[in-house]
Amino acid sequence: MAELSWTAWPVTKSPARAAVAVGFLALLGWALQTTSHTGYFTLLGVLLVWTQIASFFLPTHYTLSDEKVLVAGLVGRKEKAWSEFRSFLADRDGMLLSPFPGRSRLERFRGLSLQFHGNRDEVVAFVQRNIPRPEVSNEHVGDAGQAGRGEAGRA
Repeated sequence: MAELSWTAWPVTKSPARAAVAVGFLALLGWALQTTSHTGYFTLLGVLLVWTQIASFFLPTHYTLSDEKVLVAGLVGRKEKAWSEFRSFLADRDGMLLSPFPGRSRLERFRGLSLQFHGNRDEVVAFVQRNIPRPEVSNEHVGDAGQAGRGEAGRA
């Protein structure tokens, strides 16, 4: 049984971006406190923004096996069988596993994102073995998941 595991921690690869994000959170906290004069709204605002960028600061562990994909973070865990994915899209920093045969606006919500951590080639090869490429099509899959309802040729 083949298995590929790694831990991605984006903050370690980009300390300059981390400094900018921390500075932004501090500036946001100062601005909220200055305008609202209440610690409750300041804390709430900073926490809401933090939840959106926390995956950058916290490590995430990925495990790909022949049967499933497991993504485990500090506060959550997602486990899906390869049979739930019908396509994938890789870029420089990561890969999106999608339940749709083509591009869809919903793939970011229903799919699963994998972050590379110096192992792009190994991850792409493993995913290609487990998710066969669909027939070549540039059709956009609409919100209902039906081919042909979206804009054709959209990448």
